[in-house]
Amino acid sequence: MAKWSGSFSRDASNRLSFEMFDVDALDYPRLAARVVEHFDLTPSSELIVGLDEMFRDYSDGACTVGLEWDNWSGFIVVAKTQNAEPLVEAIGAYLSDG
Repeated sequence: MAKWSGSFSRDASNRLSFEMFDVDALDYPRLAARVVEHFDLTPSSELIVGLDEMFRDYSDGACTVGLEWDNWSGFIVVAKTQNAEPLVEAIGAYLSDG
């Protein structure tokens, strides 16, 4: 699998996010599946696919994160609630390790 770089930031709603700018849309399904399997996440929303974006929420039972992609930001992991921030940090570290 390709080695991508990423960074943590806060979105306009002050939610912690981890963004990997250089991820192509074709890599979203494989990368999301890798995260879902490693962190034992289950879908908590429908997959939305648009012309320039894809996103779906996932839960580990206690926390909900969004696994998203758009043509401006690449692959994004976003904490849907404040208690999900440690999970976003863990996913970001996992993805950074390749």
